[in-house]
Amino acid sequence: MSPRIDVRLPASDRVPAPPPIPPTCPNCRQGVLWKDTRSEIRETDEHHWRWWCGNCQKRFRPTEEHVRRFS
Repeated sequence: MSPRIDVRLPASDRVPAPPPIPPTCPNCRQGVLWKDTRSEIRETDEHHWRWWCGNCQKRFRPTEEHVRRFS
């Protein structure tokens, strides 16, 4: 018999977890929201991005939970 080879990756070489799936649009309920980080939409708050729906083209302010999960 051949010896068993340990092929586990060390913790530093592990594949990162995929990003969370964005929510669906609250307006049309069909489109997936995208983070719009364009500089021309920046406001004075600390989080400089908005949700944008590719289906109905509307923009939405992220909720506090969304800011924690997606920033």
